[in-house]
Amino acid sequence: MSRSEASENILQLIRPLQEPAEEPDAPSLIARVLKGDREAFRPLVETYEPAVFGLCRRLLGCRGADAEDVAQETFLRAFERLGELKDRRRFAPWLYQIARSLCRDWTRRSAVERRALEEKRKEIERRMAGGACEGDGGCEVDPLLGTLPLDERRALVLKYFEGLPYREIARRMDLSFSRVDHLIRQARSRLSHRLSVRRRWIEGDL
Repeated sequence: MSRSEASENILQLIRPLQEPAEEPDAPSLIARVLKGDREAFRPLVETYEPAVFGLCRRLLGCRGADAEDVAQETFLRAFERLGELKDRRRFAPWLYQIARSLCRDWTRRSAVERRALEEKRKEIERRMAGGACEGDGGCEVDPLLGTLPLDERRALVLKYFEGLPYREIARRMDLSFSRVDHLIRQARSRLSHRLSVRRRWIEGDL
């Protein structure tokens, strides 16, 4: 089964949420999951999703959509790595640690994205000042976007031009959360490099 299919299965377990009658027996449930009973993961999700979402929301500064994305990725990551958990009685602390790590990664990526967006804004302003815009439609999309692989370009446009969260991008592109994240990071890296090369060429450094 692909990671995309696994991701969709886990998301189905996350929604709809129901409050369990009592704390689940994590070690027994984990043993069942590792033997192939994917449905045994549901009680763990139903128990810990509110706390994981609250933790993500607090660490990400109350950004609800982002917190939901990271909470979903937390459970997918936990599902994939259950076999690595040595003390199954400590599932909750282990799960929260995954969430904290993903929040730190998300915060770092957000800072990079803000810088990328600011660079894009400045690039468009430079093109406007140089008369590079034509007609009533304003500046055309930077031609450098056209040099990106199709999936990277589509993910980047959905994120930056349509303002969609990773979860919605993953749904539209039928990809996993992590795959979308990878595509956007790859696209940013390529654009950053090519913008740098182009500026050096214009300034006569190449």
